[in-house]
Amino acid sequence: MSGWMCETVFAHLTVADDGTASGRFLEDSLYFMTARSHLPPPRPPLRKGIGNARESRIDPAILQCGTALWVAQLAAPQTQVAWGENVTFLIDASTGSRVEARPDPAGGWTVLQHGPTRMWDEIEKAIETWQEAGQPHQSGFGLTVTPESPWVWLGDPDGPTWNLPA
Repeated sequence: MSGWMCETVFAHLTVADDGTASGRFLEDSLYFMTARSHLPPPRPPLRKGIGNARESRIDPAILQCGTALWVAQLAAPQTQVAWGENVTFLIDASTGSRVEARPDPAGGWTVLQHGPTRMWDEIEKAIETWQEAGQPHQSGFGLTVTPESPWVWLGDPDGPTWNLPA
């Protein structure tokens, strides 16, 4: 499973008699070449200072940790990330939504969100859920796939979940 933030994980799934599949993500880091049809769309230009500002509850620099970036992909699967000097940009090319996260001179971090999708709100909730669980590696997560939908769970299938685009 890979996202447009370029974090990739593999899962070992077991198929049940009813056709559903479930299992955990692997500990090993594995890589493969992405097919052109799976690449993200061209990223729009990065522009600073757009959107409604608020204080962030998490340090945007945490997204430089591979597992945290993967968790962010769960919350905002259509999002691309870019880093500038002390700035993290997130862009959803499908909706035009944008996030600019940067240190606040008074302390903490400021986030500007623009567009129909409040990506940082969802990413922040996902990261906090992961932190509350002790920041487990991707192997602490699992995947369930049914004919209706796929979803990722944290800890066990009854734990926190994120629905995946089909």
